[in-house]
Amino acid sequence: MSIDFPDRILLVAKDRTLRPLLERLLVGRGFDVVDGGSGVDTVALLESAGPIALVVCERTGPGLDEVALFDEVRRHPDHGRVPILALPPADPECTVRALEAGVSDCLAKPFHPTEFLTRVERLACGRAER
Repeated sequence: MSIDFPDRILLVAKDRTLRPLLERLLVGRGFDVVDGGSGVDTVALLESAGPIALVVCERTGPGLDEVALFDEVRRHPDHGRVPILALPPADPECTVRALEAGVSDCLAKPFHPTEFLTRVERLACGRAER
């Protein structure tokens, strides 16, 4: 990781099968993964998370939908410019909705782990436009 960018990723994933897989992939690439919990938990966690390189959001669960979470991250004074990778279902409307909400990139499920890691590294390591 570059010293200019932290190696901490905030992971918001409700899917009990996908979440551990994503975490193993990220940790295997040297990232520190912070459990974002539900969308409401994630907003509260932004205050204490310290520097983060990327928010990866699969689904938020009850209480706060993904678009509202994206808005909260974008409004946060410390994390407003942090890239967000959305992992919507394979539905073009969901992808468009996420992109319109200001995420940095979308990767529709199902996806290949190598493509996921490539996008994460591009966004988290500052090789994408911020």
